[in-house]
Amino acid sequence: MQNESALNNNDKVHWYLEGVEVAGSPFTYTTSGTADLIIPASLAPGLHNYTSRIESAAGCLGDLSDPYEIFKLPAKTLALTVNNSTYCGANSGSTSGSVITATTTAAGVPAGIEYAYTWTVTQGGNPATPGSADNSNSATSLYTMNTTVAGTYIFNATVKYVLSSGNTGTLVAADTNGCEVNAAATQTVIVTPKPTKPTIVLAP
Repeated sequence: MQNESALNNNDKVHWYLEGVEVAGSPFTYTTSGTADLIIPASLAPGLHNYTSRIESAAGCLGDLSDPYEIFKLPAKTLALTVNNSTYCGANSGSTSGSVITATTTAAGVPAGIEYAYTWTVTQGGNPATPGSADNSNSATSLYTMNTTVAGTYIFNATVKYVLSSGNTGTLVAADTNGCEVNAAATQTVIVTPKPTKPTIVLAP
């Protein structure tokens, strides 16, 4: 984090977390360096308030800044489940197909943060489109499979954090992908063909 006040050479910046000065503070500003605060990876998930104040090279201490809120998002996991791992294709008259559910688990996600899912499906090692996914931004996303083409389909998904349309904050992620995670395991659905129509003949 940066202190946006004009700094002079050898000014010091004091940084505080919840009113307690952070380790290593104050940081001295020089023309060849900064007094920015690097938020440690060890910061616990949840809401945190940072403040700062400037101490001039002459030893004069300035006023405390207004609090700056940072919410560290929790780690999340993604699991896939399927309600029907095998069904008959259209030749058998099936209309139910299968629904694959992606469920994200994360504790303490604040308002203004949503999820974005990306589904991938392969059949015989090639990309396939045996149905469609909803556009859910919630903790669950559904892929409805209704293909009539027999085969073995393998489903996978990823999920990442995104800002809701009304959130004016900034989402910062070390991986530039919103802390994207993969599903813990893939799911497989087998579509079976209808047996051929039999022909009855009189035996000799």
